[in-house]
Amino acid sequence: MRTSDASTATPSAGGQTLFGMDVPSLTALDASEAAVGVRAAIVGTFADWAHTPDFPLAFADDVNARGAVALISWEPWDSWRGGANQPRHALRRIVAGKYDRLIDRWARQIADYGRPIMLRFAPEMNGDWLPWSTDVNGNRPGDYIAAWRHVRARFRQAGAANVVWVWNPIAAYDGSTPLAEVFPGATAVDWLAVDGYNWGSTRDWGWQGYDDIFSPTLRVFRALAPRHPVMIAETGSAPDPRKAAWVTDTLRSAQRDEIGAVVWFEFDMETDWRLAGDPASAHAARSVLEGPAWERGGSLTVIERLITESRRPPATP
Repeated sequence: MRTSDASTATPSAGGQTLFGMDVPSLTALDASEAAVGVRAAIVGTFADWAHTPDFPLAFADDVNARGAVALISWEPWDSWRGGANQPRHALRRIVAGKYDRLIDRWARQIADYGRPIMLRFAPEMNGDWLPWSTDVNGNRPGDYIAAWRHVRARFRQAGAANVVWVWNPIAAYDGSTPLAEVFPGATAVDWLAVDGYNWGSTRDWGWQGYDDIFSPTLRVFRALAPRHPVMIAETGSAPDPRKAAWVTDTLRSAQRDEIGAVVWFEFDMETDWRLAGDPASAHAARSVLEGPAWERGGSLTVIERLITESRRPPATP
């Protein structure tokens, strides 16, 4: 049995851990919630700069109507094309103002929307497979921080104070960009988030538990911003007879480490990461999430308060 590592503990959202799901559609969310028997308090979606010219207002409204808050992964690239080599979306072009029209339109639309929106701009930046990663696509050290601050400054000018800024690397690995080199500063972010997966037999490194995946990054988070709430923004496990036990341990370990939110990656992509992918995993999740330490969907006012109460004042660009 894993014991709590006090060195990785981080402030949770009001003592509660919010449960969420990243989903390909609200229809898929319905299916996953029905299978698990728990409603999501945070609903994640993805929007790239090439194909999403406007803030997805209808999605956000539908999520609110379910008693949840939207988490948008806002990604400066053409996701349909994929790959890191996309010079049109190099970070220096963002800093130079080439995308200010798009940024300002989103900022105004979110400001008009009024309710809290969680925005994870250009996540997993410490990897090397995305157009906003360091040392690819013409990006230089420091460009990511400059782009983050530029985007947030445009939102501040538009009065979009309802945005909750989520800084979101992938779990640190050998060869990844050191997190301190892409961290825009404690006053420039509201939440810190990490994505991490148990790839199991689908990758050479094999089965990994919660500590293997998350603890090294959580220790860095403590050094970078010890008072900020932390989210696991994407997670899941490859199918395996041990998956249900992995689900139980991951959820319990996250709550024990005072993680403010855990958002499950409910996609069947490279492999079937979903809690809804098999009855044993769905039952394991429900058994943990029905406990009093978890905040589930339905109480929108409570969820919005938990998400927004730890926001920091914006940094001066």
